Amino acid sequence: MFCKTPILLALALAATTASAAAAESTSVARWDFGAEEETQLTPHGGVQRDQAGPRPPEFPDFAKGNTAVRLDGKSAYLSVADPGPDSDFDFTNGDAITLEAWVKLDGIRDGQPMYVIGKGRTNSPKFARDNQNWSLRVVGSKGAARLGFLFACKPGPGDSHWHRWTSNAGFDPKTGWHHVAIAYRFGDPKTIRGWIDGQPTDGAWDLGGETKDPPVVDDDDVWIGSSLGGNPGNCFKGLLDAVAIHRALLDDKTMAGAWCQY
Repeated sequence: MFCKTPILLALALAATTASAAAAESTSVARWDFGAEEETQLTPHGGVQRDQAGPRPPEFPDFAKGNTAVRLDGKSAYLSVADPGPDSDFDFTNGDAITLEAWVKLDGIRDGQPMYVIGKGRTNSPKFARDNQNWSLRVVGSKGAARLGFLFACKPGPGDSHWHRWTSNAGFDPKTGWHHVAIAYRFGDPKTIRGWIDGQPTDGAWDLGGETKDPPVVDDDDVWIGSSLGGNPGNCFKGLLDAVAIHRALLDDKTMAGAWCQY
């Protein structure tokens, strides 16, 4: 969204404020990587705090000194403990989820799925290995970074219990900060929707395809920036900011308001 006149600027500011309020009202967790976090994060490996995040004038909704976190792509991640059964981090059929974040990649290989945030699949001995409740990823494809959403259902033959959606649209990983988001209502595969820099994108399901079956739900941790016990092939390499989980299907207007350049 580009706002070039005072009138358009005022309208954009009003829309952005309303959209931000709508997103905030549905948020169950948000990590801005400032001095304090509402939900405790535990760093693992090469995690660097107090890095420059999206800032004005390019991103006027952020503070001048806004900070982000850098992950080195070598088993670095941040973890959040699940409080227990039926927590705000647990999603099953009928539950709506929107995952969003600001990302700045150091690069990505074709075929590489870099985790932004996910629940389960930590390789903890306390839980089944294929226990991905939900996840937002960026996936390398033909030189672009595309959105990825992955979850698992009750184990079945082959990859039938894995359900993976990848966006058709992508962005150049060398072009600085981007806002990414995915929304989905479990049990209703037609609700899947993604956004890159406020613009909606469709995509396609593969592996087990679309499903109305419920995802695996347990008390495994939420991880930001990695999966599979810190496997480097799944690690995020670059900067992250404003990572959020919502219990709602956020819409095009809200996502457009999250990305506005003047």
